[in-house]
Amino acid sequence: MEVAYWPSIRADVWKYCKFCHICQKYKPNLSKLSGHLQSTPVVEPGYMLGVDLMGPFPKSGKQNEHLLVVVDYCSKWVELFPLRTAKAPQIARILVEEIFTRWGTPAYLVSDRGAQFTSHLINLICKQWGVVQKLTTAYHPQTNLTERVNRTLKTMMASYVEEHHRQWDMWLAEFRFAINMAWHESTGYTPAEVALGRKLKGPLERAINRPPDPSSPTYEVIDRQQSLIQVVRENVERAQAKQKCYYDKKRKHTRFQVGDIVWVQAHPLSKADEGFMSKLSAKWKGPAKVEKCLGPVNYAVSFLGEPGNVDTYHVQNLKVCHRYFKTSFDGEGYVTVFSLINQRLCWKPTQKSDI
Repeated sequence: MEVAYWPSIRADVWKYCKFCHICQKYKPNLSKLSGHLQSTPVVEPGYMLGVDLMGPFPKSGKQNEHLLVVVDYCSKWVELFPLRTAKAPQIARILVEEIFTRWGTPAYLVSDRGAQFTSHLINLICKQWGVVQKLTTAYHPQTNLTERVNRTLKTMMASYVEEHHRQWDMWLAEFRFAINMAWHESTGYTPAEVALGRKLKGPLERAINRPPDPSSPTYEVIDRQQSLIQVVRENVERAQAKQKCYYDKKRKHTRFQVGDIVWVQAHPLSKADEGFMSKLSAKWKGPAKVEKCLGPVNYAVSFLGEPGNVDTYHVQNLKVCHRYFKTSFDGEGYVTVFSLINQRLCWKPTQKSDI
């Protein structure tokens, strides 16, 4: 029995579903992720360093539970420092005694937003040594080069310790040596060649090594190192262009404006003792407002009702918030979408031009 006629029902129901806050909060984003690859330019060894903390691990025989990883963005040189506690004073001491005074001060220090790296002490040390801190956005660790090194280290550790997990720090020196003497695809050289101007020699290389040529003038070492860095820059730029090509194929370009209303991706953790399960919670939180554009892919965002609480998010963790729904049916006897669903009203077929 026909009791109602709704010319634009298909469009209006589609709009209602699109603007539904419950659907926007709980449904996963199945489209391409937002944000094209933003490559970090390579200048010279020691120009930009990445730092990160791994752990906590099981307490080792040396009472260590954490691992500080430092990586040079240009040469890919790696330094590893086991720690008993992951606190700012220990990290500050290592940065000054083992990095700044040994390798020289970098222009930039990249880290996540952990309490250790955002502490007043680390900020003070960086200011005293003229180092600019760069903090990665929340839930987007790919920005920090150390994340790639961490994956390699975890595999190496697991392969050696097997079921003896308390021995995780026993072979760190050997792991560091292996990484720094391994050929790197992006640079085309080993980290040691770029950072030190020579290859690291193991027992085999030392056994079959030929003596150096005494006729080679010493100034050629400096010239060779400068030429090597230029070649590394070119190799890295080609590798970055190749990586960007593959990366961007699976991404879409998304741009927000100041004042846009967005959803922020949630990353809840299950708490069984509190009866909370992350799989049943909302996938997105908000709405939130874009306060400032910080670059091609980063935005300063504040949640509505909390104007002073501003945080930085990668565009990958944001999506448009559709806030309003207005039916295009303006005739007499207004019919809501709820009445259509609840009462299962029939509608008269219309021409395609009406839909």
